[in-house]
Amino acid sequence: MRVLTSLIIAALVLQPPLAAQGVLTADAETAAFKQMAAGIPLGTRISLRTKEGRRISATLMAVDADRIVVKRDSRVPEPAVGIAFADLTRLERESKGGFSMGKALGIGLAAGVGAILTLFGIAVAIDD
Repeated sequence: MRVLTSLIIAALVLQPPLAAQGVLTADAETAAFKQMAAGIPLGTRISLRTKEGRRISATLMAVDADRIVVKRDSRVPEPAVGIAFADLTRLERESKGGFSMGKALGIGLAAGVGAILTLFGIAVAIDD
């Protein structure tokens, strides 16, 4: 009975903060994208998505009052493109690199093979 009462009280207490969350207007979202883009250093690789659904992986070249200028990363050189903040649905820095599980597995495997071959070489040298 106490557990049920505690759950009901917790649900009632936590309801107002959840209800206070609302959907941003288009102007507020555009202002948030402007602020986010201003915080990204120029020359950084970014990935973005437009309202038309295009996904772009590019290098940030400039941030203006109403748009960002990016240069797509592609095999064939392309001119820089200006994209209005109002046309963006996602903007984030690309985090390629770093230490992944595959790299850790490869390093561990190489170290293990090296240790076993070293021990094998020592055993062969002692046996002679």
